[in-house]
Amino acid sequence: MLAEVRWGYFRTRKRFLLSRFPERWRIFYAQPPAAGADDPWRPRHEGRVTCFTVPFLKPATTSTLYNRLAALPAARGVIEGAADAWLRRQLRRLGVDPRPVVLASNIYCPGALSRLPRKLLCYDFNDHPLQFAGVPAWAGRYFERTLGQAELLFVVSEHYRRQLAARFPQPIVRLGNGVEMARFEAPRPAPGALDALPRPRIGYLGLRSHFLDFDVLEALRRSRRGGTLVIVGPGTPATEAALGALAARGGVAVIGPQPYEDVPAWMQALDVGVIPFRANDPYVQGINPNKVYQYLAAGLPVVTTPVLDLEERPPHLQFATTPESFEQAVGRALDAPPDREARHALARPFDWSALAARMVAEIERRL
Repeated sequence: MLAEVRWGYFRTRKRFLLSRFPERWRIFYAQPPAAGADDPWRPRHEGRVTCFTVPFLKPATTSTLYNRLAALPAARGVIEGAADAWLRRQLRRLGVDPRPVVLASNIYCPGALSRLPRKLLCYDFNDHPLQFAGVPAWAGRYFERTLGQAELLFVVSEHYRRQLAARFPQPIVRLGNGVEMARFEAPRPAPGALDALPRPRIGYLGLRSHFLDFDVLEALRRSRRGGTLVIVGPGTPATEAALGALAARGGVAVIGPQPYEDVPAWMQALDVGVIPFRANDPYVQGINPNKVYQYLAAGLPVVTTPVLDLEERPPHLQFATTPESFEQAVGRALDAPPDREARHALARPFDWSALAARMVAEIERRL
């Protein structure tokens, strides 16, 4: 796997899927370096997965000098060449099959991919790689070159399946996101920090990203029925000022990131789970958030911006696009009788084990 994020970065789609691949498979995870991280320049083993760092080309790093160099085609060529040589050396040292199956999610190494002997090259399309802040103009060419080489595309949503089908001739398999069902449905005691907050608790757990719609959040704050709007997760510079202003109006609890192992307890202590993103953002229209399935598995009713891959199941799963429609949908969810088992049933088909089995079956069928 040639990945764009570290193996240990939160719990990513790649980690959920790869850790469920067949016991007979050996898995090698090549990841980019990260500032301040404990990079495994020497291979590190976690079960059947061996992860190691490769100095892949990266956009929008914390180094101004590196970013300036990466803007130059000649410098990018040098960086890519060094990464390619490092990758090949590591693969030889690890005894990787001379023609492995390759799964990519990193668009910044098309040269290495083109020179890597393989049985099959798949690309796993989760978040759109061009959606992030600071992505340079030259990234679009890398996107085209990388996906153009793949013989099979896995895609996270129907929205992106349609987009990619209009641009690339390869077979495309829609493989959405999922949830560790057993972990999220098992009852947990409420965290103390939440237990003290007035109910009802309307909550968002996730990255406090630029996708958040602050008009929707303000509407939820005003209509919280004496309860609390709870926002839990890692912050970003793009939203910190707006979140501070929101919290200053009262009735809002902004809480930092929590360990993944504790997330089910935080979700189960809420009354409604929301995903209040800007519905008209073109990248929001393509997402298929893990949070939908995690909320449902935790027994919560969910109100989210529309997800093309799912059908509404009011009051357990509702879609909303405006502050008014979010406010109304949350009200319906709060007024409905609790039915945790109905919500578990909606999440159960999306267990990560089932999704990994589908991915494995597609790879083996192509081979």
